[in-house]
Amino acid sequence: MEQMVSNVQKKIFLRWILDRHLLANREIIWLLHYLMSNDQLLGMIHIVDDVVGVNRLITITSPEQEGHIFRYVKATVETNDPEKAFHDLRMNQQEDVYLELNIEAVRRSPIYFSVLEENPNSSVDVHERYGRMAERAAGEAERIFIVDQLSKGINNALDNGDKEQFYLLSKQLNEVRRNQSKKTE
Repeated sequence: MEQMVSNVQKKIFLRWILDRHLLANREIIWLLHYLMSNDQLLGMIHIVDDVVGVNRLITITSPEQEGHIFRYVKATVETNDPEKAFHDLRMNQQEDVYLELNIEAVRRSPIYFSVLEENPNSSVDVHERYGRMAERAAGEAERIFIVDQLSKGINNALDNGDKEQFYLLSKQLNEVRRNQSKKTE
């Protein structure tokens, strides 16, 4: 079963990584910012847990692990330079790119499972491998998105002096938070 992940979910995930300062390499951080700013390219990025057998891939590894912290492969050409990858990604936005993150803090996080897609060359699908974790993460990502949208709406209502909208959205936000606290009890 193939999972479709929206650009909004991918942006939330990449922003989550950047906000936690899980990456130290400046060029990799710039590359992720570029991906988030280009919707067409972001739509071609697929976050997978294994890049075996794909034609175009990026792997990002935490500095604590052995090996290169960055690797970009396109067919038979390979580089460890994020800047070269950036230029190729910028010039070629027709072919899917598979992104593997070998960062322990990412792989343990529920948000990771909400954006995880299947490698087309893998015989085991994501839901078989991760099951309920992926479902919970998708629900959490949806809740985060709803809270974010309600918060933005509340700010807009305050900016526009719209009391009715403010009270309506505040009530909805409180309800979402109340439901979440009931689930965690």
